[in-house]
Amino acid sequence: MLRSLLVAFLLILLAPATTLAQSISGRVTDAITGQPLPFVNIGVVAKALGTVSSAQGTYQLACPDKLAADTVRISSLGYRTLNVLLRQLATQPNLALSRAPVALAEVQVQAKNLFKRTRTLGFTGNSESATMSIKSTDLGAQVGTVIYLKHKPSKVLTANFNVAFNRAGKVTFRLNLYRLDAQGKPTDEKLLRREVVLNTDVTKGPISIDLAADKIILEEDFLLAIEWIGGADAAKIQQGLAFSAGLGYANNDIYFRTVSQAAWERLSAGAVLAGMQPKLGFFVTVQD
Repeated sequence: MLRSLLVAFLLILLAPATTLAQSISGRVTDAITGQPLPFVNIGVVAKALGTVSSAQGTYQLACPDKLAADTVRISSLGYRTLNVLLRQLATQPNLALSRAPVALAEVQVQAKNLFKRTRTLGFTGNSESATMSIKSTDLGAQVGTVIYLKHKPSKVLTANFNVAFNRAGKVTFRLNLYRLDAQGKPTDEKLLRREVVLNTDVTKGPISIDLAADKIILEEDFLLAIEWIGGADAAKIQQGLAFSAGLGYANNDIYFRTVSQAAWERLSAGAVLAGMQPKLGFFVTVQD
């Protein structure tokens, strides 16, 4: 009984696909070089309609009449975010993004006693029966968990994701670390200053990403998320890929978004099971 309840609570139920009036096909390029830009997030703001450009910069996006006056946000790390109306995108589907100014690295003076202790933060469970899936009809779907720092500042060394099973084949993911707002909810501001794209066909077990060279030093809690940006199709992702999960009392707030630029939503088991909450098998190692 507990297992069936757990699985029910941990399924991410996403909105059904929007009825298509027409389909927009285009390409995203660098405004200066003309080179195609891969894995750009494209979507109607806060709606369940979005996608990600391919490795060749091409994309395809539905264009339902009822959303024609809504704003489409096009964003990519290192480039200025572009906002256009969906009906304008339908007439001018090819997009050129301008590079954003590069911020100089902050000089940090660190005491000698900092970063001596290594610890693991998050949920390390590797269950193959209690699982959580990414379900979406298009690219850009994400799921993540809030990582609460024990001591501040902390230096992030690795990001880890426990795969319960993968029968979808090779999948392309993007690692994202997001800043939280004053209420503890994820924003769109990324704390990782480079694109970390991972092509994997791991069938089960941990995916570990080394971040030591990035020198990510944080004094704030953050959202650790993984984003589906390519590889297997939506049907295979929905049916054949899941991450380890569990239940517990400790903070492990889980957020998801259905497609690119969709609103973040919080997953909760509510008041059942004596206040226990779902936990997702995502964790980091840090030094503090």
